[in-house]
Amino acid sequence: MKHTILGLAILASFSSLASNALDLYTLSNNNTDNLMWVGHTSPDTDTVASAVMAATIYGGKATTPENLNPESQFVFEYCNSPTPQITTDYAAYQVGIVDFNQSTQLAHTIEPSSIVAIIDHHAIGGTPINIPNIASIDIRAWGSTATILASNAEALNIKLPKSVACVGLGAILSDTVIFQSSTTTDYDKAYANKLAKIAGVTDIEEFGQQMLIAKSDLSHLSADTILTMDYKNFEFGGKKVGIGVAETLTAQQLIDRKDEFVSAMKSYKATEQLDYLFFSITDTKNKRANIMWVDDGDKQILSRAFDTKIDGDILSLNGVTSRKRQIGPAIQQSIESL
Repeated sequence: MKHTILGLAILASFSSLASNALDLYTLSNNNTDNLMWVGHTSPDTDTVASAVMAATIYGGKATTPENLNPESQFVFEYCNSPTPQITTDYAAYQVGIVDFNQSTQLAHTIEPSSIVAIIDHHAIGGTPINIPNIASIDIRAWGSTATILASNAEALNIKLPKSVACVGLGAILSDTVIFQSSTTTDYDKAYANKLAKIAGVTDIEEFGQQMLIAKSDLSHLSADTILTMDYKNFEFGGKKVGIGVAETLTAQQLIDRKDEFVSAMKSYKATEQLDYLFFSITDTKNKRANIMWVDDGDKQILSRAFDTKIDGDILSLNGVTSRKRQIGPAIQQSIESL
């Protein structure tokens, strides 16, 4: 496997005397006493674990802007790792961003001028964060931000603690859906194996399946909660767009609650003043997205996005599992082509 960067990689490194950017390669140049690492709102396992990994590698404190979802809670308990500190006020801190680059997914108390680094695996599109100062940016087309951080730790000869390696492994398995997602790369598989050895996880597949089970148990949660548990805001073509996802092994249980979700979506769309809102019940067992919408405007965008006539009130798409690679880009293209 060649150690070349896939896709887009923007890597900037400056001494502390030259700029406020975090030096990703010479750690002695950094003062991290006032640094916090954080991922996107509606945090998932990759974003939370990546904050922990980044703080371990570069210094600073790992945080999360909101509570952990059931899968993330399971991973941190399984790995015997403390969870990141829930933080609502970042105003007085330097901030390192992990697992996103969109302004629509930024905790509202973070000033762009305070951002010193971004480590991510998403495309730069929509409305990327406008940073007025130079920042170090590492973006690669890999399946997980945790994979990038595992690579960086290796390059810096930093041995991750057992618990941190374990949550990093969980992050890779989550974002790649145990290597089944179209976003999976050879890097993800290679570093998952390396992290598993450090963590003492002998059966990666079994760990991943336990994560899927934890993620799938949503019966005790309201439709409103599930809608925004794995949710991201975007701006496509000047329009405010929301895309929520529930990945589950028991998709039919959620599909049977369709009326609850549509009601929750109507309320959320109005409250957040969204132009479009979509919600996918993603069947991880059968690799199928079941997408819901609110009104005819949403439906038309969805029909154009996947070039299909929609009959009924749910669009089922075989082989579609990734918001990042499949659902989001298709919707973006549909909206921007209007």
